[in-house]
Amino acid sequence: MWENPLDNMEIFEGSPIHKWQEVVFNASRTLASKELERLLEELALYEMAFEADEKPTNLRDFFYNVHHDAAFKQRFIEKKNSLAIESMAKILSENE
Repeated sequence: MWENPLDNMEIFEGSPIHKWQEVVFNASRTLASKELERLLEELALYEMAFEADEKPTNLRDFFYNVHHDAAFKQRFIEKKNSLAIESMAKILSENE
């Protein structure tokens, strides 16, 4: 009588990671590309923060530099490209 119709919805079943993968794989190529690039950018920023000589105490200032410091932006682009190449190499080598 008081059943919740959401209890039987497939979207709420299973692992959130598997559901996320399903959404990404079935989304439009444009939307999936944007989300994957956003994640790649976030990973690049965190890796740069981790590898920095002086660990940033204020991450907002660190992230601000991506848009306002040309040298920092260039290193960010290089890091993002490096992560993309690493990811491609891993996928291609395991695909053989």
